[in-house]
Amino acid sequence: MMTEKDVKRVVVITGGSRGIGRAITLRLASEGADCAINFVKNEEAARETAAGVEKMGGKALVVQADISDPSAIKNLFKTVREVFGHLDFYVSNAVSGVLGPVERIGKFGWDRSLNTNARAFLLGGQQAIGLFPGSGGRMVAVSSIGSFTCLPGYAAVGASKAAIEALVRYFAKELAPRNINVNAVSGGPVDTGALDYFPEKEKVLEEWKARTPLHRIAKPEEIASIVAFLCSDEASWIQGQTIVADGGLTL
Repeated sequence: MMTEKDVKRVVVITGGSRGIGRAITLRLASEGADCAINFVKNEEAARETAAGVEKMGGKALVVQADISDPSAIKNLFKTVREVFGHLDFYVSNAVSGVLGPVERIGKFGWDRSLNTNARAFLLGGQQAIGLFPGSGGRMVAVSSIGSFTCLPGYAAVGASKAAIEALVRYFAKELAPRNINVNAVSGGPVDTGALDYFPEKEKVLEEWKARTPLHRIAKPEEIASIVAFLCSDEASWIQGQTIVADGGLTL
């Protein structure tokens, strides 16, 4: 179980309306959490996910915020404070960037990748700390195997994911005395719409499946289950780690 049944916990999930983020939102809601669901453009998807949370008896807050903007991050957590009063879990899931050859990465693609991914995790974590109760909290970042291995056109995003994993270690080291656990989940390819952005998608998918012992890619729920575990009391002795969940692809 994520928490004691008589304690209502609150979680913020950036990019929580679709794909992996939606799966995380619904998984944590199924374990009793109230959910603040961040989205950028697709409000309809966010409302549908919120309805799923409410169907399970939880309270859902939908907040539009482009987390590449520091002021939007502050407004996101300000809204959470106003509605819920506190926070127990912060899940940094939203991702953006530009795919393409490393020799063609420009200022826009680099800034978009680093600001939406690494900087947003840093600033979001700083905001979350101020909302955690004195008993502590949990922070989980969704990373990618592109942080340590090469995926097609993934240089800018991969660099940002590597930065996130470094920040996880620094946050974990500094916040451990305050009973705040900070970890990351590094997933391989996951069956979401994000795969549509890869060049030669179908060819790349077949190559990934062939290299994976299970001969398939992950379901969003399989990443969500690990995030839920890292938010649980059972994971209290895991600190500053990046758990690779890629079905054996990188073996």
